Amino acid sequence: MTISINGNDIMQIVEVAATIGSIVATLVVGFIIYLMVRPSRKDREARREAPRADPREGEDMLRAMDRMTERLEMLERALADRIERPRHRADDEDRHFAPADHGRDSGRK
Repeated sequence: MTISINGNDIMQIVEVAATIGSIVATLVVGFIIYLMVRPSRKDREARREAPRADPREGEDMLRAMDRMTERLEMLERALADRIERPRHRADDEDRHFAPADHGRDSGRK
């Protein structure tokens, strides 16, 4: 019995081996990264037990929210003048179409 192998057959074997090797290497690296990133057992068990909320923290949070709401209202009132004031198109046109000798960079002295 004679077995003959071409150069093409060897290249196909090498390509298949490289593909399988890269898949296995990717899986191994992914598993190593998973092991490095996952939390430890102590952390997972501690996370399951919900800590009791301190009532003072809730009151502090509500006070902070009230202050933030007041500041937001003050900011809205301050910006209301700018937003609600109508802009005139003529003002923009005057600024864009001013005579050449009125600007700083007109070149005339």
